[in-house]
Amino acid sequence: MREDEVRAKWLEEVANLWPIAKGSVREVKKKCNRKGCKLCASGEKHTAWLMTFYQDGEQSSCHVPTPLLATVKAALENGRKLETLMVQTGLELIKSAKEK
Repeated sequence: MREDEVRAKWLEEVANLWPIAKGSVREVKKKCNRKGCKLCASGEKHTAWLMTFYQDGEQSSCHVPTPLLATVKAALENGRKLETLMVQTGLELIKSAKEK
């Protein structure tokens, strides 16, 4: 496969990877700020979702609203697919250079 063919294949496959993100998502239990919350008073706490990621070499987290959870999970899966695609494309580039 020639380098221009590798590039065309890359662009075609990347176009299908939306939404996209890198990181992980996890469920946490948190207290709320409402006075008299029965759930918090019982010690059970509220379910919340956090997306954890690295930015500028530092680990950060961001709250994920429950209605966006499925979209964020799909974006993270697409991010993993992109990383795999990057490795495969690098190998194809090396192979195409060797064939010249």
